[in-house]
Amino acid sequence: MLVNTVSRGFSLFSFSIYELILYGFILYVFIKSILYIFLWLTKKISIKKIILCSSANLLIYLSLFIFLNVIAQSINSFRSSFVTITGLKVNDNSEEKLIELCSYLKDKLNDLDGKIHKDENGFLKLNNDVRVDGIRNMNNLAEIYPCLQGFYPNPKPYIFSKLMSYQLLQGETTFTMEANYNNDMPRSNIPSTICHELSHIRGFNNEDEANYISFLACSNSTNYEYQYSGYLMAYSYCMNDLYNFNLEAVKNINNELSNNVKAEMKNDVLYWEQYRGGLSNLYDNVYDVLLKAGGQQDGIKSYNGVVKLLISGYEVQFQ
Repeated sequence: MLVNTVSRGFSLFSFSIYELILYGFILYVFIKSILYIFLWLTKKISIKKIILCSSANLLIYLSLFIFLNVIAQSINSFRSSFVTITGLKVNDNSEEKLIELCSYLKDKLNDLDGKIHKDENGFLKLNNDVRVDGIRNMNNLAEIYPCLQGFYPNPKPYIFSKLMSYQLLQGETTFTMEANYNNDMPRSNIPSTICHELSHIRGFNNEDEANYISFLACSNSTNYEYQYSGYLMAYSYCMNDLYNFNLEAVKNINNELSNNVKAEMKNDVLYWEQYRGGLSNLYDNVYDVLLKAGGQQDGIKSYNGVVKLLISGYEVQFQ
């Protein structure tokens, strides 16, 4: 109901309604603070009353924010999972299977390196249809998995995307039921992020499943740029896991990776590194608590759960 009303309605706007609400709220708090200071200076209100009113208002705002997000998104953490619906048999990670998967993803990336469009720096270049392609890819995947059928809103880039970068966010879906994404990050992240956020719109709120659905949508796309983004995302997660098992295997696989893909990954690391700090750490801690409160027991580590799904789906759902 919310997808066909709220999401469909807000999709008519080219800008993010959530971003507008966010900035409007910040402006409201600023004006309210100025008003409190003025009333205190003119001795019309005491510090004690300011503290009481501010605390009460803060609790109201937090309660409203949490309630809206639970109703629109977090409640989906308790629905039937994509794994259950599709009948995927989830297997435990094994070093042998993980090495085989990483090698497979490496070969795919090397092949796609010669097919994608690139900018003057040799990095992935996207055309203006990237958002339309994202919706098309999700609809095509829905022909294989009916649980993904339904309305998909227009993905929206944040106007001030650096705000998302300071939170180390690639995308965001909240109570406005919009698929928002960071338009300032390296282009290679955008296609997979769009499909990730659109999977949330379809009610799959768990981050590991959203990543997995995103990979399936990208890898099944006829668009090479989407394929490249999906395989790059999967390769990064799988190689990070393999690093904990077998460092020698990581080196061997990475040595066979195209220099262009290596440069793409290095560019991505350098981009996010400049935004790591106190603000991003604070957001990670808050987001970790919110994910756990929403039923995702692994919190922010849920994103890495996609590796187990990729291993289980290998040779079954995407090879």
